[in-house]
Amino acid sequence: MTLRAYQPAFVGGELSPALWARVDTKTYALGLKTAKNLTIQAHGGANNRAGLEFVGAVKDSTKATRLVPFQFNEEQAYILEFGEHYIRFWRGGGLILSGGSPYEVTTTYAAGDLADLVFAQEADVMYIVHPSYPVKKLSRLADNNWTFTGPTFAPAMSAPAGIVVSMPYSTTGQPGYIAHTYRYKVAAVSAATGEESLPSAEGSCVNDLSIDGGTNRIGWSPVAGASKYVVYKFSNGSFGYIGSTTDLYLDDENITADTADGPQIGRNPFGGPGNYPRAVTFIQQRLALASTDNEPQAVYLSQTANYENFGYASPAKDSDAITFRMRARQVNIVRSMLAARYGLLLLTSSAEWVVTGGQASDAITPSAIVIANQGYRGAAPVQPINVGETVLFAQRSGGVVRDFSYSYGDDAWVGKDLTIMSRHLFENRSIKAWAYAQAPSSVVWVVLDDGSLVSLTYMKEHEVWAWTRHESGAGALFEDVTTIAENGEDVPYFVVRRTINGVAKRYIERLHSRAFDRVEDAFFVDSGLTYSGAPVTRLVGLSHLEGCEVVALADGNVVRGLRVTAGAVTLPVAAAKIHIGLSYEAVLQTLDLDLGMVNDIGSVQGRFKSIARVVLRVEKTRGIFLAPRDEGRDGERIVEFKQRSTEAWNEAIGLYTGDIDMVPPASWNRAGGLYVKQFDPLPMSILSIMPEVTLGR
Repeated sequence: MTLRAYQPAFVGGELSPALWARVDTKTYALGLKTAKNLTIQAHGGANNRAGLEFVGAVKDSTKATRLVPFQFNEEQAYILEFGEHYIRFWRGGGLILSGGSPYEVTTTYAAGDLADLVFAQEADVMYIVHPSYPVKKLSRLADNNWTFTGPTFAPAMSAPAGIVVSMPYSTTGQPGYIAHTYRYKVAAVSAATGEESLPSAEGSCVNDLSIDGGTNRIGWSPVAGASKYVVYKFSNGSFGYIGSTTDLYLDDENITADTADGPQIGRNPFGGPGNYPRAVTFIQQRLALASTDNEPQAVYLSQTANYENFGYASPAKDSDAITFRMRARQVNIVRSMLAARYGLLLLTSSAEWVVTGGQASDAITPSAIVIANQGYRGAAPVQPINVGETVLFAQRSGGVVRDFSYSYGDDAWVGKDLTIMSRHLFENRSIKAWAYAQAPSSVVWVVLDDGSLVSLTYMKEHEVWAWTRHESGAGALFEDVTTIAENGEDVPYFVVRRTINGVAKRYIERLHSRAFDRVEDAFFVDSGLTYSGAPVTRLVGLSHLEGCEVVALADGNVVRGLRVTAGAVTLPVAAAKIHIGLSYEAVLQTLDLDLGMVNDIGSVQGRFKSIARVVLRVEKTRGIFLAPRDEGRDGERIVEFKQRSTEAWNEAIGLYTGDIDMVPPASWNRAGGLYVKQFDPLPMSILSIMPEVTLGR
């Protein structure tokens, strides 16, 4: 009996072997047995991933390196290379120079501590925290002018000096005179930010202002950058507001002090070892820092709009700095913080919390703090990712990734395990680094602690989450990943450790765009470079692949059998557009064929089958190879789709969109699956698979 099967999409991704019998699930019908060097599109198709473009070697390949994005806008985007005691800066795929040498900023961070650095950026300033180092601030002034400083955590405005209290009219000797000591402090207000300084030293005098005409004049020296000055008077045990002025004096004619509005009290919670925070973010115009070794459950919010001011007044004002602690069954180290639509999300080592001002839309203030528990999963140290209004975080143990978002129906934050269908990719592994590339395909790139790389296509609104895995040549181990926006796409950058001529090298490589219309522009090589210009046969500048066998796409034609010697290769035919680098293969293996319950037959599971013919629906594709599922690994029983049609004899074969017919080698087996491979540096995009199946016993 001959039947037609149809797999219309691959949005199940690569499924765990534990699910290879679950033909009753929707995921089985849309899943794959193997998805190597593929990314799944939200529409359902499977693309071979684009190649990795060589950007440059890190400064010191013998030590760990961290990549951090610094995105001011799409035109001003940087990759920061953090190494041991330095930062280097990359922009547009090139290293920023100063005086002909790489521009660097000196830091205090050891290589072994780079993985635990946490960052929060606003405009041209980035705050950096680590529990073993003081908080630092990295500021951009120009491409080759950055500063690396330590915040003082005090108001930027200086307090007025030279406080003098005089008596334009003394009531001494007047009837009813009772001597009083009047004490005053003065603060300056910044014209640029509105921030108020700490109060000045006290000034005082003895007078009796209760008698008509009694006046005390408080004077002070000018403060640069001040827009006005605020004067406080001591009354009933505390200082209170009596007035503000743009002059350099204020006359007190028995003004009643408002002790509900007092001067600032300076505070720096982060001074000294044991008091350095491990988490940082911005929330409601405040800088949030959390979890020191001495106070692992404490969260500190700066004053509103004054990020480095953690001062407060007594009694507290709504704009004052805030400190609070979570109370739970066990100590919760705050791993990370995010500003979410419904408050401040805290992910700790054993639980998840949301902090609001009472209602979801209320601002957090010193007098309005509500801390609500949202679960007890616990988070790993790797920082979470925002995908729209959903947060993805790595669970504390077990290599589990969860999504987390607010549910109106539940009135709580809820989520699911995104790794349950592909658990084999995470067994005995943990997430080392990850980054989200929203455009063009909504893919999360995940580096695991064993050097492997996996990707997750995630679109919650369409219920799409599909995992695939990725490999590369020259003994590649992936060590870090980040993304920045370039040319309308979110571009992943990787630190890849490769073995070149027997020596371990750490390279920065970025995923090439997959947006192209001509095969000559297709970039599907790793650690690769592109030449474009007059036709040449000799390519130089390949010393980063010295001794490696490489492959080239030269004017759209595949050239194999090249080996880099003295940093160069020679092509057999001159070409004007050449992409050259390490080859890699993309593999798609289907699961055991399932047709549901067939009339008079029942399930086809476990029956012998033969695939007589296959129709593949493809898009912008060239160079597909096909075999019965478990017979394509060695390449002996694999067939190629011969694609040349209307091109002239001297033109490269073009890209094809539509249906192609292929006849795999004859084979009877119980699986009935297919093995599709692309090992040339060419694009492959499979939209669906339609096999013609002959059933045996």
